Amino acid sequence: MKNTPGTAFELSGHHGGRILSRCKSPCLLAHVGCALVVAVFLASCAGSGNSTMAYVGATAFDGSGAPPILDATILVANGHIQAMGSPDMVRIPRGTQEIRLDGKWVIPGLIDAHVHAARWTLPRYLTYGITSIRDMGGPADTLVALRDSLVLGSLLGPRLYISGPMVDGGPATWSSATTVTNETEARRAVDTLVLLAVDQIKVYTKLNRALLSALLDEAQALDIRVAAHLGRVDALTAAKMGVWSLEHMTGVVEATVRDPEPLFRAHEDFFSGWNAFERAWARLDSVAIDRTARDLSETRVTIVPTLALHETFANLNNRDFVSRLDLEGVPQWVRDEWDVPDLIDRARLSAADFAAFRRSRPVQDLFVRRFSAAGGNVVAGSDSPNQLLAPGASLHRELELLVAAGLSPEQAILAATRNAALLLEADSIGTLLPGNVADFVILSGNPLNDIRNTRLIDRIVLRGTSMHPDELKLGW
Repeated sequence: MKNTPGTAFELSGHHGGRILSRCKSPCLLAHVGCALVVAVFLASCAGSGNSTMAYVGATAFDGSGAPPILDATILVANGHIQAMGSPDMVRIPRGTQEIRLDGKWVIPGLIDAHVHAARWTLPRYLTYGITSIRDMGGPADTLVALRDSLVLGSLLGPRLYISGPMVDGGPATWSSATTVTNETEARRAVDTLVLLAVDQIKVYTKLNRALLSALLDEAQALDIRVAAHLGRVDALTAAKMGVWSLEHMTGVVEATVRDPEPLFRAHEDFFSGWNAFERAWARLDSVAIDRTARDLSETRVTIVPTLALHETFANLNNRDFVSRLDLEGVPQWVRDEWDVPDLIDRARLSAADFAAFRRSRPVQDLFVRRFSAAGGNVVAGSDSPNQLLAPGASLHRELELLVAAGLSPEQAILAATRNAALLLEADSIGTLLPGNVADFVILSGNPLNDIRNTRLIDRIVLRGTSMHPDELKLGW
């Protein structure tokens, strides 16, 4: 498994699904034995999703924009939040099991809005407090099979929202992508993906403006959103055409420079295009960046910057950087398949390239800061499990990088909760409000004082079921 769909470096075996989708696959019966294993695990966890529980005494950040609730009571039943508020606002029914959380914090379950999920990654995401993930491209059969297994309950993992195979111009960069060469094929690709009940469609670097226009027209007619990893269309043009989200901030450089044509041409080869894009950030001036950030914010497009990806790509040759990464949850066989030296060779990267990429990083941060200040919707995504991007841990690094870029800890948490739910158009996750799904994370430290405290996970509650990280690690 070398590089398969997504960004500059990705593994194959991508899977995903929407937990609320209907079961469609006859292969579900094959998962019944596995379902028994999951059932035994859930029975050992504190707090069944079908019983009534009261989590009492924590400070709760509900993700709505309201101030934290001190000494909060969170009443959970049937996998949903029944009530939440101060002790004088929430009555605990007789017979309810109470769990004391004095001195702790509660935040909504985290959402990683850009992943390429594989079966092995699911318990890792959950262990790090990630209760929903947005899969951004992979083979249809494996994605649908994984979705069916999660719906059945034969796999324990976060809620999944899928894109299916990405749609690319020809010749496509990745073998699992759907290649389109004319407007009819672009429309047909949308129709096929809609039949798979995907949650969004992802377009890729070799799709030009004419093909993108036809695809967006069909997607709008069928009420399906389109996410873009751009290469031959600039971000402002794509956003005005109707693209819903811009992954990795692609197209931003092309929207900012006077002549984007050399960058468009570079995308005839994937690595040439990606490397040119990464280098070009360092040459942008702050006035032009400010203008692009304001113009993009006015289109209401969402940016998923994946700063962790840009940081990692700029440091593939930096042993000190690699030694500081949290790779605890990455199996050795995955580390072997990452094969970073081989990636550096295939991407044709030199010491000068890495130096240029590192000069670009502060400029990327500046864009994120200006876009957010202009009212733009920033959403957190990790692009895991690509090389050196560990599932779970990389999202927490993304939150730290968003704060380093100039967002407040509260804004960073919202980027991985409320804002991500808005991107997914999922109104039952991302906030802790009565009627919402009981997905939340219990922390041992105040994340609004120090974003690194999101790593201090005491337990995770998924659909009303409480789990400790150490219990989940048994499934690694």
